[in-house]
Amino acid sequence: MTATKNRSLARNSAVMAAGSFVSRILGVVRQAMIVMIFGRSVAGDAWSIANTLPNTVFLLLAGGVLNAVLVPQITKAQKQEDGGREFIDKLLTLALIGLGVVTLLAVPAAPWLVRLFSDSAFPPGGRELAVAFAYIALPAIFFYGLYAILGQVLNAREAFGWFSWAPVLCNIVWILGLGSFLYLYGHQLGHPDQFTPPMVWLLAGSLTVGVALQALILLVPLWRSGFRYRPRTGFRGVGLGSASRVAMWTFAALVISQLGLVVQSKVLTSAVEGGNTGKLAYDSAFMLFMTPHGLITVSVVTALFTSMSKAAANQDTDSVRHDVLHGLGIVGATVIPVMAGTLALGTALTATIFVGSSSETTNAIGYVMMAMMIGLPAYGAFYVAQRAFFAYEDAKTPFMLQLLNTGVGAAVALSSYLVAAQFRAIGVAGGQALSNIVAAAVALIWLSRHLGGLSYAVSVRTWVRAFVASLPAALVAALIAWLSRTYLPAVMGGPADGMWFASVVALAVGGTVFIVMYIAAARRMRISELEEFLGPVLRRLRGASGRGAPRA
Repeated sequence: MTATKNRSLARNSAVMAAGSFVSRILGVVRQAMIVMIFGRSVAGDAWSIANTLPNTVFLLLAGGVLNAVLVPQITKAQKQEDGGREFIDKLLTLALIGLGVVTLLAVPAAPWLVRLFSDSAFPPGGRELAVAFAYIALPAIFFYGLYAILGQVLNAREAFGWFSWAPVLCNIVWILGLGSFLYLYGHQLGHPDQFTPPMVWLLAGSLTVGVALQALILLVPLWRSGFRYRPRTGFRGVGLGSASRVAMWTFAALVISQLGLVVQSKVLTSAVEGGNTGKLAYDSAFMLFMTPHGLITVSVVTALFTSMSKAAANQDTDSVRHDVLHGLGIVGATVIPVMAGTLALGTALTATIFVGSSSETTNAIGYVMMAMMIGLPAYGAFYVAQRAFFAYEDAKTPFMLQLLNTGVGAAVALSSYLVAAQFRAIGVAGGQALSNIVAAAVALIWLSRHLGGLSYAVSVRTWVRAFVASLPAALVAALIAWLSRTYLPAVMGGPADGMWFASVVALAVGGTVFIVMYIAAARRMRISELEEFLGPVLRRLRGASGRGAPRA
């Protein structure tokens, strides 16, 4: 039974990881185009502030209120005689009304929200441009939320593929908009006065249209699955009390997270001395940080969460323990090498991705990303523990954990005011890493108490082995990167011509060597979780190779 369950988890994770992989790659292309348009500039930070507003709400809703409420509630409701149809209809109606209200309140509040997320030192022209972007981008809140709602209904019905593939459509639309902008208006537009209304509409409008299509495309698989939504009111007496309590605590955690993001944004937008703007650089680094988290941790835990919710509803504590430990093992085996590899190749990675930007810009993004990556494995562990609490419809404990996480991160971010402007983004990123480590440690202790004891020995052994297997690979990769970026530019005609080529070589050769060395060491050290995670992909590749090979 356990082996079958693990294979099912691996299949579902592979489907989600494939969609997430394509989407994340397109997301990297999209962010590179954004940096190409703005560079490190006041206009770039203005765009980043405006984009943060709807995007933050989506991240918090998808990973918080909607995810915490919908999957456990729908899973339980499906056991009812009508398959939970009335309950699900009312739950969705309530969620859609809430999203509509939030969106209608947010759009006219754009000037206040921009002021809230920017420091007093941020130039007035940049603030005005951010407000113009925000008026057009904020309606995306509704569609981000609709995407999260429809996706969680599909996840509860164990139809995982479309939810992870829909963002591909969004990214394609957005990239087309950015490409049109670059073609029509050029790049490195850093001053707010350079932006006209058509330019603002093209940038922000492509975002909103892409997000809308990302949500609406999910109606297709829902309809094919036989799901029919009928708006229903009359929310009393149908068992929504438990859902509302979970939503209340999760919304409180959302507010705490928002306050932490406000602190971060204010610190980052204070760094405008001598062109050392920090917000867009930080957001670009955060996008790279979230890429492995989305590809690996979210893919694994989304599949696990449905399983944990079913086990929790059946009071099957042993299965929940298994899912938690299994998730922690996969996170350790896959995320720790990502952390090590990016620490070794960070600036080569950002120089390769953000082509056309100055070395100062790409190095700044690289250093911020590397500071964040120190907390990546802990962030994955925190995510696993958080979803375990949500499976039991316990949102109060995640609220307390979010309070701790935000408090640590905000304290370090505020202390970054004490350092020079060019180092503040790194300070904020370091605070994020520290807060993830502290919150993950406390979360795992509390989860063990909640489940009546958890033996973390196997998970710890996997994490230690993954670290030991990653270390020599990272050292060799770092050496390759140093040699490439030290000697190749001179061969190619000087730093201006050769640094990007040297970074590409460093990333390609160093990355390949790192992957080969880590996988070889992991197999020798018998890190079975890595084999399980990569198994479906490797089997498909071997199958494709076998089909393409000539028969004897």
